[in-house]
Amino acid sequence: MKKRRCFLVILALVIVFGSVSVVSAYTSIATVATNRISNTSGRVSADISYSSVLDSCTNKITLQEKYNGTWRTATGVPVKTVSRTKSNVRTLVLPYTFTLIKGKVYRAKCVFTSKKGSTTRTKTVYSNSF
Repeated sequence: MKKRRCFLVILALVIVFGSVSVVSAYTSIATVATNRISNTSGRVSADISYSSVLDSCTNKITLQEKYNGTWRTATGVPVKTVSRTKSNVRTLVLPYTFTLIKGKVYRAKCVFTSKKGSTTRTKTVYSNSF
């Protein structure tokens, strides 16, 4: 039943618009790994893979700390945000070791932005706390 419904929707789009373009369609798999190396150091790796080569993609990691039961951008650390942008790639890996403050709980907010043709997509992934 689902296949038939999908076929009918595509058929309706073809009738209305004359064709359906999937040139800019692509999928992605994003992972974020963390490791608390010591009381004052933590490693974050934000990786993303796409189903096709993109015009450009950006990985941005923002270190967040737990404060009064909610998450906010980390304070008191030398580096809060790192990013990497590359063109004409299918994968992008961004590893970074952050300096942390002893006794605080952190997580990474990773924003992946990709562009292919006229399509721009953003995906946000949060790590586990560390």
